[in-house]
Amino acid sequence: MKEIKKNIVLFAGTTEGRLLAEYLQELNQPFVICVATGYARDLLEDICRPDQAGCMEIRQGRLDVTEMEQMFDELRPGLVIDATHPYAVEVTRNIRIACSGRKGLRLIRCLREPGIGDSRPGAGGVHMPGAGVVHMPDVETAVTWLSSVTGNILVTTGSKELSSYTRIRDYEQRIYARVLPSEEAVARCRSLGFEGRHIIAMQGPFSEEMNLAQLREYGCAYLVTKDGGAAGGFSEKIKAARRAGAAAVVIDRPGSGEGISLDEIKGQLKEWMDHEKKGSIYG
Repeated sequence: MKEIKKNIVLFAGTTEGRLLAEYLQELNQPFVICVATGYARDLLEDICRPDQAGCMEIRQGRLDVTEMEQMFDELRPGLVIDATHPYAVEVTRNIRIACSGRKGLRLIRCLREPGIGDSRPGAGGVHMPGAGVVHMPDVETAVTWLSSVTGNILVTTGSKELSSYTRIRDYEQRIYARVLPSEEAVARCRSLGFEGRHIIAMQGPFSEEMNLAQLREYGCAYLVTKDGGAAGGFSEKIKAARRAGAAAVVIDRPGSGEGISLDEIKGQLKEWMDHEKKGSIYG
C-alpha cells in the first residue's frame, strides 16, 4: 500500500518557525508555511523549492478564524504548528479556535523560553532599580509610565503597536523606533510622524554592542523591549541598557505561556511521522 503523508501547516514568522521549516524540509515532510507579511515570506523563500520535497507553498496574509478553517478544509492537515511570536496573542487564539473540534487534527504550540529577569508584575508595573528594569504588563501601561518621565526612548517593540507611543509628548523628537527593514514598517512609521534618524530600519537580533551603540548614539535614557527570549536578543538588550545607564522597559508576555520548546517539538514531530507511517489516512 502506497504511503500517504498528511500535510503539516506551520504558522511561522519567528526564528523558531524558520528552524522548524528547515527541519521539516530535511525530513521530506509535506508542509505549508503561513506568514503574515511579505518580509517574513522573503526570509523563507529559499526553503520552498519546487525541485525538492517538503515545503509545498508559502502563504502570506493575516488570517481570521474563518479563513483558517477554510484553509484547513482545503489542505486537510494532520498537524498544525503554531510558531508565531510569543506576543501574537490574537493569532494564537485564532489558530486554537480554528483547530478545535477537528477530528484527527493535532495542534502544537512552540513556546520560546523567556529571557533573564522575566516576571509578571501587577497592572501598574514594577520598577527594579538594582537591575535597571521596569516591568510593564502591556504597551499602554508602558506608554503611560513613559509619559511621566523625561529623556529619549529607543523603542524596539516593532511598528505594529507604534501608534500607542504617539501619546507621549514630543514623541517625534524623543522616540527612536527600531523596526524591520520592510516598506510596510517604514511607511507605518512615517504615517505616524516619525522621520529621518528616528526610524531605524534594521533586521535583528542585535548584539549587545550594537544595542549599546544605538543607545549612546541617540542619547536614550530608556529602551523599550518585549521579552523575545534568546532568539530575540533579549539579554543583549538588557545588558546594553545597563552599560548605557538606561532603564530597560520590558513589556511582559501575555497569556498563560502554554506550549513546548523547539527541541520537544522536533521530538514530537518524529513520533507523529512514525505514527502516520503505520497507514492512517485522513478522514
